[in-house]
Amino acid sequence: MNLTKHCELCDLQKYNIKTGTTCSLTDKKPSFNKTCIKIELNDKFENKLKEINVKYEKIKSEKLLTYIYFVVFLIIGLTVIIGGYLLGKFILDKGVISTVPLIIMGVGIAPLGLAFGTLNNHLQEFKLAQKKKINLDEVLQLYKIDYQIDIKFGEKYHGNQDVFVQLKAKYK
Repeated sequence: MNLTKHCELCDLQKYNIKTGTTCSLTDKKPSFNKTCIKIELNDKFENKLKEINVKYEKIKSEKLLTYIYFVVFLIIGLTVIIGGYLLGKFILDKGVISTVPLIIMGVGIAPLGLAFGTLNNHLQEFKLAQKKKINLDEVLQLYKIDYQIDIKFGEKYHGNQDVFVQLKAKYK
């Protein structure tokens, strides 16, 4: 197990680019078997717990919107491509050769890119947030810490959203 996962929650963590994570008590890299007996879980722990859970819940709440966005832009892209194909077939039957249908079909690729790009981005963000939450929960399980978190998303103003978080951590 990566021992720095424990340190990321501890108020005693020191980090520097040259040496990485060290303990401020020992000035050494973390070295313990399962749990650290000197870990201090206070402000940093609460902030990290809130941050990871808020990100995870926010991404989960955007799932439906992402899939709607995907379907709408997929339909738009396919409609434009099929429309360009049918236009090309129609004017070819009339004996006219034109590049306009090819251009229309090429334009239809842009909405497909938006559809698949948004879906892919959402899935990657969800996997990352889920992994962070699982790692956090594994570390807390080692220290026999349960928590309940109540997250409420408020109004969104100019790209910023109010988030109300109530956290109750219980040490077994």
